[in-house]
Amino acid sequence: MVDSKHYVPILKWKRAEQGALTVLSKEHKKYITPLIQFVMSNYDPEDKLEEIVQKFEGHLPEIPGKVIAAWGITPIFIDVSLLFTTPLKAKSLDLISRNGHLSGGVFIPIIHLDDDPAIKTVAYSIARDQGSGICLRLICPNFSDATKLNRSITEVMSHSGLKEKDIDLMVDIKETGENSNKYTKYLNLSQTLPTVSQWRSFIFGSGAFPKDLSQCSIDEENLITRIDWQNWKNLTINKELRRKPTFSDYTIQYPVYQDITQFFPPTTSIKYTLEDEWLIMKGQKQKYDKYLASAALLVNDNRFYGEGFSYGDDYISVKARHFPTYIRNPLIKGTGSTESWLRAGINHHLTVVAHQIANLP
Repeated sequence: MVDSKHYVPILKWKRAEQGALTVLSKEHKKYITPLIQFVMSNYDPEDKLEEIVQKFEGHLPEIPGKVIAAWGITPIFIDVSLLFTTPLKAKSLDLISRNGHLSGGVFIPIIHLDDDPAIKTVAYSIARDQGSGICLRLICPNFSDATKLNRSITEVMSHSGLKEKDIDLMVDIKETGENSNKYTKYLNLSQTLPTVSQWRSFIFGSGAFPKDLSQCSIDEENLITRIDWQNWKNLTINKELRRKPTFSDYTIQYPVYQDITQFFPPTTSIKYTLEDEWLIMKGQKQKYDKYLASAALLVNDNRFYGEGFSYGDDYISVKARHFPTYIRNPLIKGTGSTESWLRAGINHHLTVVAHQIANLP
């Protein structure tokens, strides 16, 4: 379905991410197929599990329409592995996929080798009924035993009735690590899969954005290397591989989801994607005026892409122009929220990577 000149960003289904996709230009959407991970959000940590599940189930009917409103009817991968219970995962995968299909969307269900049989059964049924196929998402532990891995993949095809041409194969190593060793190891291991050249797509995902910004300094320039992008370029472009992978990353977020973090306010920091690095303009928790001060500095930096580059860049420009007015009278507000700044940062990142992919040799 997708080739090596394509991009699969891995996104949680939260409002900032939804907004970032909604305002992405059609030109850049051509190079992107998002992978959406549904999460248990907007609940009280004091709630009982049954109450949290019921609340999520209450929102299920509206999710397919929101996905299509944000993305459109072109293919999108959906993953339910971060939801809390197996029955909820199976129900969500079934309802979201089928209702999305009825609305004209193409929702490709993701399965993992260790998924409960109930989840796999739902995915296989969707793949056959809707002709969407599935995406098989492998993680690092799956490669510890090559014989077991190949046997498990064979079982997936046997039980699903699907062929390689109906399945998108994704290898997701999560954290990239501090150098290219981990990336190289698992890219090489993926090349040893007997039928790697026959899958509908071959996607290699990783994330280099840090767990937090504790190593970054306030009021100083902080640059973090985009090791995930650099590894992909260095190891796939002009290299002899049996199958060149599609690039996949976690945008400007840490690749391992930590549910607890949604209950703590983050720093008011701008995370701005550059060609091979992230520029971090670190703020302080709940000091929202720092967003405006950082934006005013960023728009005058020669590395700023310009307000016409993306929605995210336009947002930064608007807030930078608002800074002098706000300083004179903070009562007028207008600093933006954590959500709106994350939306802008993710949208800018998606646009940068789509642009980079489109201009590959």
